[in-house]
Amino acid sequence: MPGPGRSCPVAYRHRPEELAGPPAFACTTLYVVGGLYGNAHALEAVVARAAAEPSPPEIVFNGDFHYLDTDPGLFAAVEAGVHAHRATRGNVEYALTADDDTVGCGCDYPDYVADTVVAGSNLVVEQLRTVPDDRARARLAALPHQLTANVGGHRVGIVHGDPESLAGWRLALEAVDPPDERARAVTGFTGPATTSETVVDWCRRAGVSVLCCTHTGLPYAQDHTADGVRYLVVNNGCAGLPNFSGMRCGILTRLSVDPHPPDDGLYGITLDGLRVDAVPARYGHDRWHADFLRCWPPGSAAHANYAARIEEGTWLTVDHATRGTVTAGPGVS
Repeated sequence: MPGPGRSCPVAYRHRPEELAGPPAFACTTLYVVGGLYGNAHALEAVVARAAAEPSPPEIVFNGDFHYLDTDPGLFAAVEAGVHAHRATRGNVEYALTADDDTVGCGCDYPDYVADTVVAGSNLVVEQLRTVPDDRARARLAALPHQLTANVGGHRVGIVHGDPESLAGWRLALEAVDPPDERARAVTGFTGPATTSETVVDWCRRAGVSVLCCTHTGLPYAQDHTADGVRYLVVNNGCAGLPNFSGMRCGILTRLSVDPHPPDDGLYGITLDGLRVDAVPARYGHDRWHADFLRCWPPGSAAHANYAARIEEGTWLTVDHATRGTVTAGPGVS
């Protein structure tokens, strides 16, 4: 039986049809922010960018906004900032509210993720469990697992993992077809792969044209076409950690009826009048690095898992993240 960090609780399971109901809200511009990971400076960067928009966007934090924020002050800042907007639960928030601590970090890591990574993540959440009080736990427990938004008449599904599991990995860059051989080699991916037919089926059952997700760590956007209709998957990777080689910033997903690509857009696509872009969350490396080291000094579990990424980014390039007819944006220099 899978152990902590690799298990999938029954409570994680959901169906695409659960996204097919009335949208939770309507707006003309939407930010979807996943994987904040307790980076309060990334939160500030997201809010500041939103304030600079011509009209205020809605912001949805779609899970794992807590994680590395074991300092009570950081945790409180993230908690207050996130709940000033809309949010859904990720596996970290689930783990903080679960009665059964055998769920570990709740990541439901696939077999190809190393045991050392899983063990480290479990230790991080074990320490994080000591931080929230009963009021915070109740607030987190009340969050939905997923929701649907109406952005200028376009239905957008927002999940944490995938449309069938809170912590599903089927929308990971390494999992989707056509295969990115570099991603599969670096991650050690072992199937089954997620076909375009599966993505289209999920979107049709959910009644959405866009699926926004996070959880799996590496960002990308990919469109799928069936019977002349296009559907889009956008995984923002992490808003609170570097995502690309040589770039110390997080990523969020911006959706808008404004047809113009944002000046800082890294890559994007216009889908039947809806503009969807990956944009940076420029949080300031030194401040975040200092917070991280204060909570997780060398020798700690999170330092082993994340210090290199915080310092150096990942192997990923923007070219790898632009799939299908998605193109690089003006923010790529």
